[in-house]
Amino acid sequence: MRIVPTFSLRRKLPLSSKIFLSVAAACGLASFLLVRADASGASGQRAVAGPGVGVTVATHDIEAGATLTAADLRLTQMPPAFAPPGSIISPGAAVGLVAQNSIAEGEALSLSRLGRSVLAGSVGPGRLVVTAGFASVPQGLTTADRVDVFATFGGARPFTELVGEDLRVLRIDATSDALSDTGTAVTLDVDAGTARQLLQADATGTLALVARGMATATSSPSLSSGGTAGPG
Repeated sequence: MRIVPTFSLRRKLPLSSKIFLSVAAACGLASFLLVRADASGASGQRAVAGPGVGVTVATHDIEAGATLTAADLRLTQMPPAFAPPGSIISPGAAVGLVAQNSIAEGEALSLSRLGRSVLAGSVGPGRLVVTAGFASVPQGLTTADRVDVFATFGGARPFTELVGEDLRVLRIDATSDALSDTGTAVTLDVDAGTARQLLQADATGTLALVARGMATATSSPSLSSGGTAGPG
């Protein structure tokens, strides 16, 4: 009997090739899983954030106490999740408000960081707002009245002098804790010279207000001409 040799047509791969193919397959699977995870995460973030909302931000650094203008503000879009509570959604709504703290460029504005001046627009250019404590205030005095301010100074020869005349009353606060020792806190609209005299007199003397009648609103001598009530 003749024996015919048989040959296998399947070729065995070397061990190094098997290792390489295994590593390549593992890398491919890992890449697929990472891409799918990133896509799922981005999709989830979009679902949480939702569509963008308009938020007003600062166009530059703003100092505390500054009154905001249109040039200080711009509108931008951001996810609701990142918008601060009380965000201002329109730049126009922030114009005229006052920065209570320093604001950085690009910072989103909120009502908690801004305020409105009670006295904004109540005094004209070159005028000052001064608050002093008055030991004597006419009964029934209101912000519709105009007043003269007298200061009494003690010493061996006490005297009283006029330190402000025909002044407009902006506010009256008889409950001010800061000025409780000196009576009623009254806020006045004054010029620079009167402000200086009034503050000096408040620090060294006792102040009193006298209401002016409408018919005598210009009868007192002007402080600018040096008219004062000297020592008695």
